[in-house]
Amino acid sequence: MKELGSIGKSKKPMIVFAGRSNVGKSSTIRALTGKKVRVGKKPGSTRWELMIDFGPITIVDIPGFGYMAGQSKTTIEENKVNIIQKLESWSDQLAMSVLIIDISLFREIFERWSSRGEIPIDVEFYSFLSEISPRVIILANKSDKVKKRKLAIELQFLVDRLKEAVPSLKPNVIVASALKRSGMRELIETIDSLLSEQEVDSPEWAFTVPS
Repeated sequence: MKELGSIGKSKKPMIVFAGRSNVGKSSTIRALTGKKVRVGKKPGSTRWELMIDFGPITIVDIPGFGYMAGQSKTTIEENKVNIIQKLESWSDQLAMSVLIIDISLFREIFERWSSRGEIPIDVEFYSFLSEISPRVIILANKSDKVKKRKLAIELQFLVDRLKEAVPSLKPNVIVASALKRSGMRELIETIDSLLSEQEVDSPEWAFTVPS
């Protein structure tokens, strides 16, 4: 596992995992790779990118954006700008991005931001990633925290909001609970398919997909 600075020395295709703080990025990466990922004790406390050299690809775990415990709005905004600049600098190596969204909180956060006349940050990053990344996968994580009878409604709300943000794209949404390992097979199959389209070999995932 390497910190960010060495990316210029490695021209492997990159898969970036992005998302607000505490949406389950680390749990997802751990489920896929079997590698331990450092987790901050407070939301937003992880400030540096992590690189995982994973066979034919490099997996990038970027800091959670949005709320950062104990930090000023200025610091939070600076963190977001830094993430955006780093992502732009990697655009020629990006194979795809995986944007992880907490489906149990998406509607609440969306409505809170919208009521202030602001673009919800999940939606803002989806729009941004759609511009710089060849493919964007949406992982609707923490589905186990949504009542079964409400899950389809919450997913449709998510899809509708993403369509409004980027009308030219059909959102590629996978329902998951990384903590319970559900949705991981579908995520791996989707990643492998998109890598194959770009003539990139698939890595040996820790979470095995039956052939």
